Amino acid sequence: MKRILLTIIMSSSLLLAGCFSPEQRSDWDPFGEAINSITVNDFTLTTSENTTWNFSEEAENTTVVIAFLFTNCLDICPIVTHNMKWVHSQLTPEEKAVTTFLTITVDPWRDNVSELHAWKTGTNSNWTHLTVESSEDNSPGMDIMNTVWINFGVGLQIEDTPTNSSARHHPDDYTVNHSTGTVIVDRFGEQRVWWGDNDWVLDLFLTDLRYLIEL
Repeated sequence: MKRILLTIIMSSSLLLAGCFSPEQRSDWDPFGEAINSITVNDFTLTTSENTTWNFSEEAENTTVVIAFLFTNCLDICPIVTHNMKWVHSQLTPEEKAVTTFLTITVDPWRDNVSELHAWKTGTNSNWTHLTVESSEDNSPGMDIMNTVWINFGVGLQIEDTPTNSSARHHPDDYTVNHSTGTVIVDRFGEQRVWWGDNDWVLDLFLTDLRYLIEL
C-alpha cells in the first residue's frame, strides 16, 4: 500500500522511470556476476516445517535471495548461512517486507524435513528452507528438484566412499560436490546476480540486493 501511495504522488517522469522494460532492467553492472535473461521456472517444494511452498505464490512481487547448500557441509555452507543472516539483519523493516530469503538443499537424500528443520533452528536462519517430500528416484518431488537445480545452474556430483558396498543409489556415506552460488532474483522473476560461495563481499552483496529491491 505504501508503494502505491508513493507512486500516486510522484511526477509522471518518475512514474515512467519506475516502469523498467526488460532491456532497461538488464542495463546494470552488479558487483556480483550478472545473469542475463534467465526466468525462474515456477516450482513447488516442501519446507522444513513439512508444508508445501510455491514460488509464484509465496515470493510474488518480492526480491528473492536463494542459497543452495546441504546440512552435512562443514565448511562453506555455514559461512553462506552466516552471510545471509548478516544481510538479512541489515535490511530495514520496509526492505524485509519486499524480500524473500530461501535455502534449497542440494542433498535431499539426507536433508529430509526433520534434518533441514534441525539445521534451520540450529543456525537461527529464520527463513524458508526447502527440500522434497520423497527423495526416491523419479518421485514427483525429485523431478521438481532436478528442474530447479537445472534452472539455477547448480552443478552437482555425488561421490560414494570407496569402502561403501551398499547397492542403494545413495548409501549413507557419500560426499556432495557442488558448484553453487547464491542467486538474487528480481521482483519480476528474473535471475539477476550470482555470487559464488567463496566470493561473498558482504557490503557489495547488500548493495546489489538493495538495487534490485528498489526496482
